[in-house]
Amino acid sequence: MIKVFIYLIIPFSVSYPQPGNWNVTQTPVSANLKQIFALDSLHIWVAGDSGYILYSSDMGENWTIQNYRPDFQINDIYFINPDLGWAIENGVENQINVVNFILSTTNGGANWLSTRFRPDNVNLYTICFLDSLRGIVGGDNSVLSMTTNGGAEWIEVQRDSGTFSHFPVRKIRFINDSVGFAVGGIFDRGGVIWHCTDGGFNWITDSAYADPFFDMVFVDSQTVLTLASDIERSFPCAVFKSSDLGNTWFYQEIPYYGVCNGIDKRTISEIWGTFGKEFIVSSDQGENWQTFTTPDSILIYDISFTDSLHGFVVGQSGKFLKYIPKISSVDGELIFSNPTVKVFHNYPNPFNSYTNFRIELTEPSTLNITVYNSLGQKIQTVYNGHSESGYKEIKFNAENLSSGIYFYSIEVQSVNQNATQSKLINKMILLK
Repeated sequence: MIKVFIYLIIPFSVSYPQPGNWNVTQTPVSANLKQIFALDSLHIWVAGDSGYILYSSDMGENWTIQNYRPDFQINDIYFINPDLGWAIENGVENQINVVNFILSTTNGGANWLSTRFRPDNVNLYTICFLDSLRGIVGGDNSVLSMTTNGGAEWIEVQRDSGTFSHFPVRKIRFINDSVGFAVGGIFDRGGVIWHCTDGGFNWITDSAYADPFFDMVFVDSQTVLTLASDIERSFPCAVFKSSDLGNTWFYQEIPYYGVCNGIDKRTISEIWGTFGKEFIVSSDQGENWQTFTTPDSILIYDISFTDSLHGFVVGQSGKFLKYIPKISSVDGELIFSNPTVKVFHNYPNPFNSYTNFRIELTEPSTLNITVYNSLGQKIQTVYNGHSESGYKEIKFNAENLSSGIYFYSIEVQSVNQNATQSKLINKMILLK
């Protein structure tokens, strides 16, 4: 048996310049999941057909079903913190009237309060709140309404009288407390971009195009980007981008045909969108694009990145996709490597409450990860058992620990005939 012992304490930086892969898992439901909202990698809500709302606190490993209502669907979901959230439930009542309910929760979705929104026979598509009192909804037939009392009352807000200003609003999001953007439109009739500068009370038509918009991404504090989509694939997609909070817009057609329902940024440069059975991706803030087929050609609807390492997608038949970053051997990132195992710096580090240990095994092994305090006292065994080959991230919860310097050991024992044992000890910093 060959033994390897290494003791390392190394300053580091992290970079992932190359796109990674996507791991597909099945949620407890088979309905199409069309909406995702992730506050961070440990607070994820997904929603879709049959009124389903599901919640995961462990990056999609386990799910809790929070809402279910056959013949209805969840058109949007939004949270301002781990407790306060809202959703739009839309469906047909008595096989006659189209009705909408605004769902609200004060305990992270463990319980939802349902309030009917009127008028009937319109579709609400989007909801967004700036704080616990101020929120806005948008939908068909010029519906654009705001609440200043947490949803007890909704009042119509002003839109300018532009030619397309009455078109349906598909998505509303705010880049700061004052400036918000809305996108929407109708297939084969046109798409519209609006923005406001007063917290949502008055909206101005920024731009119009031949095809509708369904989502947007805030690249930085000044820049917003959206894609126009044609469901019939008769016309190419178009990129609309403003770098001055909507005052001026850059526009270009791109040689791709389809519908982008969801879009988000992985980094300040790299933007990902859902594109049917493909991802559409730009690595230069929307100047150039390419597409990648989804695993097993799964139809995908919405996407969310909480940081450059953690991305999530929802799709058909209850599918959930998790981004697996492509690890590159950048100096200061890979801290140990032999033919059996590669160990990368835990991320984030320093960290607040949670960090992830990142390991890549070339063969099945016995894996042990243990955390110690600065006195060398054992705090917690994070993982101890068999592990299959491949890249993995193992979460460490330090919510009950005080700030300070901690150490972690990683021991790997391969299970093949020429067993190799490796051990590494490294430092991490908990800041609260």
